[in-house]
This record gives sequence, C-alpha cells and structure tokens, in this order.
Amino acid sequence: MMIKLFRNIRLSLLKEGKTSKYFKYAIGEIVLVVIGILIALQINNWNQNRQQRAQLNTILKSVREDLKTDTLMASQVIRFYDTINKYSKKLISKDFTIDSLENCLSCGSLVTVYQPMTIQKKGFKQLQNFTDINTLKIDTLTSSINLFYTVFDELIYNNNQMVKKEVIENLDHFKKQDWFINWMQGIKDPRVSEYFGNSQDYKNRVASHNILAAKNHQRMLQVYKTQASMLLDQLNSRLDIEAKKE
Repeated sequence: MMIKLFRNIRLSLLKEGKTSKYFKYAIGEIVLVVIGILIALQINNWNQNRQQRAQLNTILKSVREDLKTDTLMASQVIRFYDTINKYSKKLISKDFTIDSLENCLSCGSLVTVYQPMTIQKKGFKQLQNFTDINTLKIDTLTSSINLFYTVFDELIYNNNQMVKKEVIENLDHFKKQDWFINWMQGIKDPRVSEYFGNSQDYKNRVASHNILAAKNHQRMLQVYKTQASMLLDQLNSRLDIEAKKE
C-alpha cells in the first residue's frame, strides 16, 4: 500500500515537470527505506540477544546444579579422609601396638581404600558449546566458570589417579604375602597382627598414603569446595537479577 502511494507521488511529480522536487522526494524515500531496514535489523539483533541471554541463563542454572552436587560430594570425600587422617595418626604414633589393633578395625585397611571425586561437567560443556557458536559478549562470570573448571578438573583428576595408583600398589604388595588370604577372609593370623600392628613397612605406607590422600588430595578438595561455593554465590546473584528482568 505504502509502496503504491510512493510510486504515485513520484509519477505525479514527473508529470508536473517538478524534476527537482522529484529527486528530493526520491532521496527522502531512500532515507526512509534505509531507516526502516536499520530499525528492522536492530529489532532482530535485540531478539537474538534476548534469546541468547535466555539460553545462557538456562546453562548457568545447569552449572549451578552441578556445583551444588559437587560441593555435597566434596564434603563427603573430605569427611572420608578426615577419618583416614584420624586413624593414620593413631597408627603411626609410638604408642600404637599389636594390642591396639584389636580396638581399631579400620587400621588394617587405611592404605587400601580411597574415595574419588568426580566433577559434574554437564553445564560447563554446555557453556563451552554456547560460547563457541554465539556472539553474546563473554562476561566476568562466564570467564570465571571457564577458569574454575579448567584448573580444578585436571588437578582433581590427577589427584584421584595418584591415590588410586598407590592403593593398587599397596594391594599388589599385600597379595604377595602368605597371610593375604587369611586377612581378606577375616581369619585371625598372628602374622597379620604383627604386620599391621607392629611392622615399620606398614607404618611407612600409612604415613605415605596419609600425605598423598589426607594432606594433599583432601586439602585440594577443601580449596575446590571453597571456590565452588564462591562461584555458586555469583551464579545465584546473576540468576536473581535475570529473573527480575523477566
């Protein structure tokens, strides 16, 4: 309708010989068309950014749920190694004897158990894919999330592997002992009591495992939990702000 109206106006100006006015009108019409295109592009960009923000908020919620799960898991693993640390200190003390072993059921398995920490990365992977294919400007929060997972994922994985490796090595050592089968079946054997209650070899293994697991791995998880909690606070603040905009 508007295009037909513009065409009729141009034809009328030409018929009346008003060439100067015709060109001025034509230029004005071009300007109006350009403005209309720019407005349409701006609206399209606004809609695109709004959709991307909504998608990002959904991903941030997924990251938040992963971190909630991970902080709970980290707390469980930390408590597990608190127990390992407690009994390890007891066993390597000078006062520990074969008789003490009867009142410490966990002391015979301190170096053959471990609890790995597996980080949930569903939300992080979604965020990586999102930033790869979208033009929405990356902000401080998303950068912090990327840095957090890049650093801690590798560190915790390596710690898990080191503790696991040592546990397997200890089990391999025990398998070579004549008392191994009796120990595994819970059969009383003076050789078992002597080894776990009095031998320097076992005390050394407990001390080594305690350093690697309780002193190293556990402390790393404590740092991880602290940083994850701080990141959770940032995520909650961001998502609360975004919720108010909806």
